[in-house]
Amino acid sequence: MESVTMKKFETREQIMQSLQAERDLSGTDMSGLDLSGIKLIGLNMKGADLHDSNLSHATLAMADMTDTNLANTNLENARIAAASLRNANLRGAHMKAAKIAATDLHNADLTGADLSNSRIYGVDVTGADFTDTKTADATTLVDWAEAKVKPATLPKAPEPPSWLPFAVVAAIGLAIIAVIWKRRKQVSQL
Repeated sequence: MESVTMKKFETREQIMQSLQAERDLSGTDMSGLDLSGIKLIGLNMKGADLHDSNLSHATLAMADMTDTNLANTNLENARIAAASLRNANLRGAHMKAAKIAATDLHNADLTGADLSNSRIYGVDVTGADFTDTKTADATTLVDWAEAKVKPATLPKAPEPPSWLPFAVVAAIGLAIIAVIWKRRKQVSQL
């Protein structure tokens, strides 16, 4: 059997230079690097190793991160959207105030991850493990029924903004005024 060697990046600059040639970081080793604020959009990152990296304030969008190792990675204030994190290792990941939307966490391991103050919307958690995950002040629109292990404390659903009832009443009022005005105009033409 042939052994596969992972390409190891030593600096952020090496990663950026590699991305100029191709949008493929699959099977690469980027562990322990400071990648804060980086934008990784539309990339193939299958099987990449990012454990112990700093991805705070990063954007990970439309990326295939299947089987990626993100254990103990700092993802605070990160934006993760339309990404596949199937079978990803997110054990102990620091994801405070992260914004995660339309992302596939199928069979991901988030044991001991910190999702405090995060917003999680439209995420597939089928088979995902949230053992000992911190979810204080997190908000979610997620169906937890298919998770392998749900968080001990389920995050709350988002509350509508305080101005929403006023906007609804104003919209109804404007609709009523428009109907009355239209009827008066029709009657005056008779």
